[in-house]
Amino acid sequence: MPVRVYNNSTITGLAGKASDEVRANGWTVAETGNYSQGTIPTTTVYFRPGTDEEASAKELGAVLRARVEPRFDGIQHAAPGIILIVTNDYQGVSKNK
Repeated sequence: MPVRVYNNSTITGLAGKASDEVRANGWTVAETGNYSQGTIPTTTVYFRPGTDEEASAKELGAVLRARVEPRFDGIQHAAPGIILIVTNDYQGVSKNK
């Protein structure tokens, strides 16, 4: 399941860091960039309801300790796949594992 990772934080390079962690945990990253169409309150994994994306999004959310939600109107019609939007609260994968 492809993942697109977007930075919605004030931290330069955060989408790149998150992309590396997503790849290290077995997902394919299809795109990395910035999300500037609004402010996302917390790091969230988005999926299209009623698709196979939901189970994979929940798994990725558990790994990254991120919220998991259905896509909202602003990203509803984006290409298929999981969308991870990282914010200033992104902690990534625990280094203790």
